[in-house]
Amino acid sequence: NIQAQYFQNTKSLLPDHNQTTNMKIIEYAEIIVVLETWDAARYLSKDFDSEFGMVTLERFFELRPRAKKVFGYDKGEEVGRASANHHASAFPGLFDSILQMLGPDVEFIEEILQQLGRKHKAMGVSTSFFPFMGQALIHTLEKFLGKELTEVQRTAWENVYEAISEEIVKSILA
Repeated sequence: NIQAQYFQNTKSLLPDHNQTTNMKIIEYAEIIVVLETWDAARYLSKDFDSEFGMVTLERFFELRPRAKKVFGYDKGEEVGRASANHHASAFPGLFDSILQMLGPDVEFIEEILQQLGRKHKAMGVSTSFFPFMGQALIHTLEKFLGKELTEVQRTAWENVYEAISEEIVKSILA
């Protein structure tokens, strides 16, 4: 994995002493684990791009049913399903992009995540949804990998998701 090689000899995702950032520190070892796990889930799936987001959203809706309103389910099942399908199909690509940005240029990813937060705010996403989406993401990874995540993999995903979601939440609250 090219990304894993890139991070191999470094200890943590900035901030270093010469750069100002507010983003939570992510250990490079965790980034490697997340990237390898993501690649494995993609490799083991026959139709990753069309299935991963939907499985994640379905689990998210089970955990947080009121989130369906953000997707338009209050306007009818058909409207909600169309919106959910649209978001679900974009989810793997969004995660691909975010995971590719994890690295030494923390200020760049912070700006991208802040923009994402502003979009979520405009859609009416509650900050209370993020822990449930994190649980849904872990559930989906377990399902796609066909086994339980190891404790190391689970912890890495939880830490990376927490750092990402904290940046998005900051923009929603701003």
